[in-house]
Amino acid sequence: MTVEFGPSRSKGFGRALADARGQAGQCTEVEPGRYRANYVLGTNAAAYTGLAHLLERIRQWRATEVYEEDEPISAYHAREMAWCASSQLKLHGACRFRFFYGVFPRCSICPLFDSERAIREVLGENPPPGTMLEISLGPNLRALLAGKLRPDPDPDFEVPDFGARGVGRVRR
Repeated sequence: MTVEFGPSRSKGFGRALADARGQAGQCTEVEPGRYRANYVLGTNAAAYTGLAHLLERIRQWRATEVYEEDEPISAYHAREMAWCASSQLKLHGACRFRFFYGVFPRCSICPLFDSERAIREVLGENPPPGTMLEISLGPNLRALLAGKLRPDPDPDFEVPDFGARGVGRVRR
């Protein structure tokens, strides 16, 4: 993936250039003040993280262009893809993103994307696990249902009218 940026009068330009030089596979000055950073994306989470950090800084600059091979792509989608791929590689060592809700635009530019697995999941293979809901009765409700607890234990019990401060208490 190739990112071209600059020139810029932004205060963050120096930091963005330092990030590109330190984390990209290659960073060259193509014109005075304009730089091209090449990222080799494979299964190295650090490369994705470096790309994500750079795009986080520069994606809103007018002079920023992102390419996959020679095709221009959205800087926003590239940044989202880089963060997603970085986290998937750190957590699982590969992409384990679930596609049962569809394929996101960021996935179309990701080198980790497996289109066959995505198609199978979109078509309903390997559905998400069902939701398990457990309802249990508390001890007071179980005692009340068993007849061991009176529903009105104290006839002098004061029920507050409203609020927890005791204002407007009413005696039953």
